[in-house]
Amino acid sequence: MLSLSRLDRRKPLLHLSRILRTTLLQGIGASMTNKWLTPRHVDLLLGTSVTVAAATGLVSWGVGTGWARWVTAVHALAGLSVLALTPAKFRGSVRTGLKRRRATRWLSMLLAALVAATVVLGVLHATGLWHGVGYWSALWTHVLLAGLLAPLVVWHIVSRPSRPRVADLDRRALLGGGAAAAASGAAYGIQQLAVGGNRRFTGSHEIASFNPSEMPTTMWLNDRSPRMPGSAWPLTVAGQAVALDDLHARAAPLVADLDCTGGWWSRQSWDAVPLTELLLPTDAPTLEVVSLTGYSRLFPARDAAHLYLAVGYNGGPLRRGHGAPVRLVAPGRRGFWWVKWVARVEPISRPWWLQSPFPLE
Repeated sequence: MLSLSRLDRRKPLLHLSRILRTTLLQGIGASMTNKWLTPRHVDLLLGTSVTVAAATGLVSWGVGTGWARWVTAVHALAGLSVLALTPAKFRGSVRTGLKRRRATRWLSMLLAALVAATVVLGVLHATGLWHGVGYWSALWTHVLLAGLLAPLVVWHIVSRPSRPRVADLDRRALLGGGAAAAASGAAYGIQQLAVGGNRRFTGSHEIASFNPSEMPTTMWLNDRSPRMPGSAWPLTVAGQAVALDDLHARAAPLVADLDCTGGWWSRQSWDAVPLTELLLPTDAPTLEVVSLTGYSRLFPARDAAHLYLAVGYNGGPLRRGHGAPVRLVAPGRRGFWWVKWVARVEPISRPWWLQSPFPLE
């Protein structure tokens, strides 16, 4: 079988970007919204789309189980709806607002630029046209810009004299909203057909499966890889010291997908030991898994049978950037749950859900 070069693989995606632009900007922005929607209608639909996109984006970014597929799809549709409504926004309130020459118009222009950049980066990530530069991925930039948008969106809504009214939800709003949803749905369908099956339901792209030497090395926020040698590693489980040699002797292959919030996933055969083999029966509701760096996550104790301590992959040792000498493997959860450089596993009485949805350390 002939293999395509990276440039050849991108040719269909470059054609896809032109189709998406035509479907969204010409198909609805130049016709339906211009006839049906007033500036108030457009603002209402844009506000709804941005709110839905933000809420579903956070959920799909943090959840790695199967039901997140539908949340991710809704997130994509909401983001594409923003693109579909953009021409109507510019033909209406944007043009009028710029003529008024308010001092705050530059903030409004910054808001518009950030919205456009956020949505475009989401499309680039979803289609695989651009993955980012080095450690900083297109998806991480998308999330960062979305965070910067939040206060500007609140300011934009609060500073406007008019407020949404029930009367705004009329036939025009429903027709315009339906047209935007139809256009974004068509664009999403084209995107899914063109991208193919290498994307996981979370939107992540496959990379280096069963080839750990090529798997990316990523850290959560300010976490840093420790340099302590494995011979001195202080691993304890429920207060009992566990020798790494014992873990190596017990380890068995486990195929599991690591799905990173940076926008990639990789399938490896992990040499791992179930936590249930290391824990004594306990009444504690929660297991705390703590890294040597201080990073930690809480898990329901009932999930112990689905949590593993890995000491290698594909028959070889872990690399330091991948959590050596021992890391947690948590199938069905996003990458930030897979604690690296595990030093302690402890049953505790604190409820597992009493923690930040995303680690702050």
